[in-house]
Amino acid sequence: MLTKNQKTPIYFDAEIVDDSPTSVTGDEYDSEQVQQAITEIDSSITIFRGIAQGAVLAGFQLTSTQSLYLAGSVGLFPAVIAGLPVGASFAATLCYLRFENGLIPKITNRQKLAIGVTRTAMLAASSWKLTGDAQQMDFVARGSFQVFTQQVREFEGIQQPSQNHFGFLLGFSVCAAITLYLFLRKKR
Repeated sequence: MLTKNQKTPIYFDAEIVDDSPTSVTGDEYDSEQVQQAITEIDSSITIFRGIAQGAVLAGFQLTSTQSLYLAGSVGLFPAVIAGLPVGASFAATLCYLRFENGLIPKITNRQKLAIGVTRTAMLAASSWKLTGDAQQMDFVARGSFQVFTQQVREFEGIQQPSQNHFGFLLGFSVCAAITLYLFLRKKR
């Protein structure tokens, strides 16, 4: 390579230095290339395996929660059943982190950590959806119960109780009675 100020090129001597004590033959090089290709395929298979695990666990989560709803279970129990796989997957994902002499963890296996995070995210999304559906079913059930009781009252001719100020009058009467009692007690 010549620059504007130079008349003669500069040559560099370079030597390839190999840190390994043995040299690699052509067959060994081919074998290493095959092993590297197998490792890459294995990593993609491992990722698909993690996605499949998450899908299967989400299916079990959905099936168990829906069967509890069909059995008539309402409230917190189905939500806890929907949340258990999320907690278990999160705990299993944390196993791939090591805390050594500090607050920042070291990752022991990046592929499995990524699989665990994916699986936990899938289960959390499924749990959120199931819990939201349960709240919606509860809202519909409460509204339909009120409609049903109103229809029964209309059919049987039961009138609505009249709106009066009974609570206010009762509270005022109690306060007046207590005041009168204290007044009469003090006079004695």
